[in-house]
Amino acid sequence: MHRSRVFLYALLSFVAGVGIRSFWDVPVGVISTLGVVGGFFLFYWVFMRAYSFFGIAGLCVLVFSLGIVRFSFYETAQTEATVLRFADSGNVTLRGVVVDEPDVREKNTRLVVAVLAVVSDGTTHPAAGKILLFTDRYPVFAYGDEITAAGNLKRPETFSGFDYPMYLAKDQIFALMHYPTIERVSGGSLSVRGVLFDIKHVFENSIERVFSEPYGAFLKGILLGSRASIPAWLLDAFRVTGVTHIIALSGFNITIIADTLSRVLRWFTVSRQGTFWASFTLILLFTLMVGASPSIVRAALMGMLVLLAAKEGRQYQGANALVFAGAVMIFHNPAVLRFDVAFQLSFLATAGLFFIAPRIEHWFRFLPEFFGLRGTVTATISAQAAVLPLLLYYFGELSLVSPLTNLLILSLMPLTMLFGFLGAVAGIIWTPLGIGIGSIGYALVAYQIWIVSIFSQIPGASLYIGM
Repeated sequence: MHRSRVFLYALLSFVAGVGIRSFWDVPVGVISTLGVVGGFFLFYWVFMRAYSFFGIAGLCVLVFSLGIVRFSFYETAQTEATVLRFADSGNVTLRGVVVDEPDVREKNTRLVVAVLAVVSDGTTHPAAGKILLFTDRYPVFAYGDEITAAGNLKRPETFSGFDYPMYLAKDQIFALMHYPTIERVSGGSLSVRGVLFDIKHVFENSIERVFSEPYGAFLKGILLGSRASIPAWLLDAFRVTGVTHIIALSGFNITIIADTLSRVLRWFTVSRQGTFWASFTLILLFTLMVGASPSIVRAALMGMLVLLAAKEGRQYQGANALVFAGAVMIFHNPAVLRFDVAFQLSFLATAGLFFIAPRIEHWFRFLPEFFGLRGTVTATISAQAAVLPLLLYYFGELSLVSPLTNLLILSLMPLTMLFGFLGAVAGIIWTPLGIGIGSIGYALVAYQIWIVSIFSQIPGASLYIGM
């Protein structure tokens, strides 16, 4: 068996171990037995050069047991956040630092705060752990701000069968505080991520000046993953027509960005190595700037692997790259496998492109290649077929117009992103210049929103099946 196939089986075994442990407790005796048996066969295979099937099976069993152990260690670490000692104990005052970009909603702002100390009963106690803090939209806080917050610290609770505590724990958030009294102690110090957030805000402000609403909100969604300003009626239309994924940053967006940059650099005769490092750096900085969500991290890892394969002249194996990217993320944060819907949908959609698309592309040979029509149809149906069971499980709604709506929209997305980006960059220099350059992007966005609006109004456009 080829080493790449053995590597793939080992990665899948690790993921399976994490998955099993995320649902059920596994006795220590079972874990030990799996580790010993797997280690024995692996040792026999490596040193005796015999029974390769049993050696590979031993490797998979051993890695499977390591997956169980990894989730167990992660779960244990969640109970060691010292900030939890002060939860549900009345009014406390905590001091901490805003460690992520503030999530500004229509009615409130949500801050992720890394706690440094807690004042309880007049005594200051060192503390550690992150909390989710709900506050009014004003005053405005920023990434890196040191604040004090006085209020009731609460443990998150499970509701309607949803494990909200573990959902927050996947982001290492252990407690909640609703509308406390907040004071800013000091502003954030200079940092790479802080600078990237500042650049993002400048870019968002330029989009708002150049493009009227809801077109600007749409562009902020596809370029930066910002959905807060998208009106509710448009979000509903996206949901009914099954195109919500276009306003959620994904591998599709990463691919467009990396491919465009590579083409520009090659046009300027930049070497293959120079193109690799420039694209690699851009993907890394872009991932940090937009918040490093699971779907973006997965896409970024795969994009980096594509770049590395091209640089080294090696064959890129999409299935191995997908599973490797997923396994790395799960190793870093085992909770994403079960509790992060974005990760699950992103992973399955990409798997559909690798495993379903090659098997059905011959069905669509009658379609022309004009504007990538045939590839768009194949990719759309493959990705949606892969995520359909999960969409029905979580949301209970099936869009009957989704394939056609995606077909009419997706082929224009690269041009929409390109001209929207150019218009926003020009708008930073001079707003009228941005409006002129961005007029093509404006027309493309208007067309896409029009398509979504029309199809969402078709009777029976979506079918509610039930949770």
